[in-house]
Amino acid sequence: MADRTALLLGASGLVGRHVLRRLVSDARWRRVVTLGRRPMPTAFDTHEHHIVHFDELATYAAHFACDDLFCALGTTMKQAGSKEAFRRVDLEIPFEAAQLAHSAGASQMLLVSALGADPDSRLFYNRTKGEAERAISEVGFEAVQIVRPSLLAGDRRESRLGERIGLAVLKPLSPLLQGPLSALRPTEAEDVAAAMVALAAARPTGVHTYEPDAIRTWATR
Repeated sequence: MADRTALLLGASGLVGRHVLRRLVSDARWRRVVTLGRRPMPTAFDTHEHHIVHFDELATYAAHFACDDLFCALGTTMKQAGSKEAFRRVDLEIPFEAAQLAHSAGASQMLLVSALGADPDSRLFYNRTKGEAERAISEVGFEAVQIVRPSLLAGDRRESRLGERIGLAVLKPLSPLLQGPLSALRPTEAEDVAAAMVALAAARPTGVHTYEPDAIRTWATR
């Protein structure tokens, strides 16, 4: 495991920042590569960052040589501005990245999806997330780990009013959400990252999905 390379998309986001912090300090990965639209600091010798244009991913195929692909990309309808732009970030780019990484030799992909993801859903958000899961599951990786957090809690750099309101309502209710309702508790972004890194190391083969309770369990391993 110590000679493995991890490739991370979405390293500047809420979950991605925690994934990056864990990977660069984990001796099980010799090299951690991040791709993004903007420069970012590389404080660890194991970390290298490349600026890319996500509409031209195929031109950066050489950067996709890795063992484990982590995808923490995600946006909102408000940020994206249109359904087409939302699908581009949450479905098309992750799928293109999966294809490039698989062609370059990656054997495992870890994807941040969302609770309620369903390719047959009438809800655009859930349907798009579900379509992304299905597309990536069919790429051909030996192992695919899909995490489905509920409303994400953590220190976002950008403001998302709807999420702030949701957290304000759900966080105080978390102790009361038991049994089947426990999935509605907000999921800490740091727990999602911890679970992803633990899953990458354990590497259960096949396609697996992990909802909030399972995410919290894996986060402690």
